[in-house]
Amino acid sequence: MSSGRFAIATHALALLAQAQVDESCASDALSASINTNPAFLRRILARLSQAGIIEAREGRAGGYRLARPASAIRLSDVYAAVEPDGAIAPSPCEPNARCPIGAGIQRAFDEVAEAANAGLLRGLSQKTVADIALRAQRLGRPAPDRAD
Repeated sequence: MSSGRFAIATHALALLAQAQVDESCASDALSASINTNPAFLRRILARLSQAGIIEAREGRAGGYRLARPASAIRLSDVYAAVEPDGAIAPSPCEPNARCPIGAGIQRAFDEVAEAANAGLLRGLSQKTVADIALRAQRLGRPAPDRAD
């Protein structure tokens, strides 16, 4: 089950990576690019702030900015901040403990989920916010016109 928080957080961080070092971005400006509700985005940004990934400033010159260079922010850190439960959630059902499968399914599933989440984090640790911002910028450029 994907919540979309990671994708939204990554988009916001890529935008912040393009801002000047001393420049803050308002949540309204970020949410306009992401095309999401500003209040929902602020909840995601609060998690990133708690994790020390961004800094939040209140007031007239307030807004958000990266707490460290984009090249020092691994996507695995972003994922851990906004998706603390990982990619695979346990079943909300309470299995029948008298059933041989039901008695051990939660522990067996936890092992699978732990391995999957570890693999995901390992893969995400190979990329930074700077990497994805640069890639998005390259992909977002219009293709040059070619004369036939």
